[in-house]
Amino acid sequence: MSVIVLGSAGHAPGVTTTAVGLAATWPDQVLLVDADPHPAQAVLAGFLQGEDPYGRGLATLLSAHRERRALAPLLAEAAIELVPSDPVGRLFLPGFVNPGAVELFAAAWPEFAAALAARPGDVLVDIGRIGPRGLPPALAEVADLVLLVTRTSLVDLVALRLHLPALGEPLGERLGLLLVGPDRPYTAKEINAQFGLDVVASIGWAPEQARVWSHGERPTRGFRVGGYLRSVRHAAGQLAGRLAARSALIGAPR
Repeated sequence: MSVIVLGSAGHAPGVTTTAVGLAATWPDQVLLVDADPHPAQAVLAGFLQGEDPYGRGLATLLSAHRERRALAPLLAEAAIELVPSDPVGRLFLPGFVNPGAVELFAAAWPEFAAALAARPGDVLVDIGRIGPRGLPPALAEVADLVLLVTRTSLVDLVALRLHLPALGEPLGERLGLLLVGPDRPYTAKEINAQFGLDVVASIGWAPEQARVWSHGERPTRGFRVGGYLRSVRHAAGQLAGRLAARSALIGAPR
């Protein structure tokens, strides 16, 4: 299995929307984790249309950690279905219920990150906007790939450049870019030349269609047959294939 972390360096490029789209189109079983340190419950309120998690999520795992119970066996119990009745097995782990829980969870990160890394299937972690402290060290350690999600305007790329020094050296080749709306106006080739980072995947620019995943709107025929959905599916396939190849190279179990 692999752990992929998605975050942004600034502004709001659509990290959560992208993470939901990737999880919903992932070619194998996947767990989507809301680990945004700025709690918003965006997936529950948006894609899942106000679903009540019934006490599951990171709060449940924090309580278990404080009671000295192992977290790995509890991951499935703490998660809910992202896509109901989906045979692939797409789960969602709800995030922090209030800002104060973020600091309380700091002590649980090492065990939680290890549990994610040991879980069968792939894990997508939505870390939201990455602040001055960077990623939780335990999460950075187990991540197979950290993707900075960015749009391609000058405003977005300047913000990206400001935050890269704190991330680039510790992560090395595990750090890459996921572009939202390539060629608006800068191309993947131009961005790669400027930042020296691999553009691992790109998804199309379609704000109205993206509301299916950001706000839970019903997919139209245009969404189902349009280029936006194809681009997200292609990105999911690219990422899964890249990580499978990496695991095979290093002999890691999947």
